Amino acid sequence: MLGSMSTLSTALLEPSTRPRVVDALLVLADAEISTKKGISGTMLKTAFSGARKASESNVRKGVDRLLPGVARALDPHFDAKGDVAFGTYLSDPARSGQVADELLAVADSAAARVEGNPLGKVYASFRGRAKEHVVAALPRLGATLETFAH
Repeated sequence: MLGSMSTLSTALLEPSTRPRVVDALLVLADAEISTKKGISGTMLKTAFSGARKASESNVRKGVDRLLPGVARALDPHFDAKGDVAFGTYLSDPARSGQVADELLAVADSAAARVEGNPLGKVYASFRGRAKEHVVAALPRLGATLETFAH
């Protein structure tokens, strides 16, 4: 368990843990994207696959760059969850939209710094529907991150 002075971000960003968190988030991204259906799902799968083929290391670096902002955005939610599983807490309809907006603000800020980067272009093309995808991913995101906080 986290001590009273620790936070989710402290646990996730600890130097020996952070690479494993990035690995877990890449697995999570693959799992989430694989569930997408229809034309937008096909486009998302193609774009993500293309980005990884073009530069697996850039995708990994992008996740690593986003991790501190994502972790800090989730800290107050992790602190407030009590005994509820983190994924369940995040995906509660009373807060899932707000959590998604907070996470997308982190991604928007990062995307603004990578103008011209292929990943930035992929992100821009999907940003309009991103909130629904983030909300859908919250149960698995919370569950994945919680494993590193114990």
